[in-house]
Amino acid sequence: MTYDNRMLLSPDGTRASREVIMSSVQDSDAIVIGSGPSGLTCAAYLAATGKKVLVFDRHFEAGGNATTFAHGGYEFDVGLHYIGECHPGGQVPMILDPLGIGVKFRELDPDGFDTFILPDDTRFRWPKGLPELRARLHEAFPAESDGIDRFMDTVVGLDSVMQSLSEPMTPRRMLEAPLKLWPVIRHYRTTVAGYLDSLGPSPGLRSILGAHNGIYALAPSRAPLILHALVISHFSNGAFYPEGGGQRISDEMATFVREMGGEIVLRTPVEEIIVEKGRARGVRVRPPAHERRARAQEEFRAPLVISSADLKHTYLEMVGPDHLPAGLVSKVRRYTMTLPIFAVYLILDRDLRAEGHPNTNLSVLGEDVEAMYADAEAGRFPDDPWVFACSATLKDPGNARAARPGQTNVQLMTLAPRDHAFWGIRGGPHMGERYRRNPAYVARKNQYQEALIDKAERAIPGIRDSIVHVETASPITHERFMDSSGGTSYGIECTSGQFLLGRPRMTTPIPGLFLTGSSTMFAHGIVAAMLGGMMTASVAAGIPFPKTITGDHLARRLAADPIRRRAAPPGTDRAVGKAAV
Repeated sequence: MTYDNRMLLSPDGTRASREVIMSSVQDSDAIVIGSGPSGLTCAAYLAATGKKVLVFDRHFEAGGNATTFAHGGYEFDVGLHYIGECHPGGQVPMILDPLGIGVKFRELDPDGFDTFILPDDTRFRWPKGLPELRARLHEAFPAESDGIDRFMDTVVGLDSVMQSLSEPMTPRRMLEAPLKLWPVIRHYRTTVAGYLDSLGPSPGLRSILGAHNGIYALAPSRAPLILHALVISHFSNGAFYPEGGGQRISDEMATFVREMGGEIVLRTPVEEIIVEKGRARGVRVRPPAHERRARAQEEFRAPLVISSADLKHTYLEMVGPDHLPAGLVSKVRRYTMTLPIFAVYLILDRDLRAEGHPNTNLSVLGEDVEAMYADAEAGRFPDDPWVFACSATLKDPGNARAARPGQTNVQLMTLAPRDHAFWGIRGGPHMGERYRRNPAYVARKNQYQEALIDKAERAIPGIRDSIVHVETASPITHERFMDSSGGTSYGIECTSGQFLLGRPRMTTPIPGLFLTGSSTMFAHGIVAAMLGGMMTASVAAGIPFPKTITGDHLARRLAADPIRRRAAPPGTDRAVGKAAV
């Protein structure tokens, strides 16, 4: 699927000029800001209810964190590395099936889709299934059966409560609710570290039980136990990766929006949400860089505006404090953003699959996870960084864009400071700062790159000697392309004060303006963002808010009359992106 800002694809797939396309969407029913997983899902479901939708994004690719970029003839994932809930009856099919979107998901090794490497080089393979996980833990730590069972019982109990919230609310269930909600009420303020302290596990078991902290990027001492349990439950039916790469879902969503009469306009950032007489009325956008001298700011009107953009930028810049209650402005300013990610993209001149490497993610754990987070929060280079390694060629060996025959595509990631000063810059890309040739920035980026490759030797011995191509992406890179505060991929932190009821709802104090995305009540992650987009579409379209957390009300409505749509042409290509810098 080729996106070009000057020559966009019209809904029937033919080429049309920017002027023709932009004039055709002046009468939109809804405007969505941002084309990440939440924005595209929201746009697709609004389109499915009959609304004409216009999506604006500042990036040259639709999909937000569910995109890929290409350089040197290789394709790399930005943010979709593996997800759960892709099994039959899972949340992902529940979202995609009513839209007629067919994406094939390949399952990672069910005997161990995550492999955690402890400081003593012990490896623990995290299996599919909670009963299987319990048994594997007993096998690895036979002397700690009581603590393991208490932990697993708590995870199962919390998962059961959260799942029950998707069931229809009846008078009997309302009477039973206080008792059934007790596990959540009891642990609402419990942290992962606090709970593990109560179990008294050995250092090895403690590391394994808390090992998925990177998925939400919070130290165990600050991470809610409920969040941790939900992450474990999310993968209880396996871990998956979309065949064809992480861009596939985004491309299908964008195609659906256009086939339903909407449009996706890229390289066109929204600068202002128009608020008149207390109500959202549309947006003002900034023309693409090559047109700014010839074009003034453009205005587009619609009765509904949905922002999946950065929460702070949405409220404090696009809307502006003058249109918001003072208490909300203060609250938004106080929100703490999640730590960002540093990534190294590698092509190895060796075939790990042929060498017998399983289709698993590899995580090299450090001695002191709390110290690692403290370093990143304080703007220091961590002494002992945690490193996550995954391989697109192991997950999807049929994708020829990921690597050439005999090669392997590997991505290394760790957490990093969000502070601009740490990276040797001042205002950052959001303020228009040029940084790519800044010597301090380049030096810091190289320091991270070399540290991650060194640490990855424990996961993949000989990795450094087999590198034939390398790219890096810092938090500053992410800020540049995604315009996220602090360069985070995860929105505001999911600490106890900013989790569940402490997160922003989909509605806002401004009629006609709605929120979706990683900083809302559904939190971050590809699947959570898609669920949030679906629910926001339900609310914005005026469909009664479902008494669920899964959004299946709208899915059932559409499933009764599935949308008939043509399939995307096989082998459809996309524009080649730029290297991450």
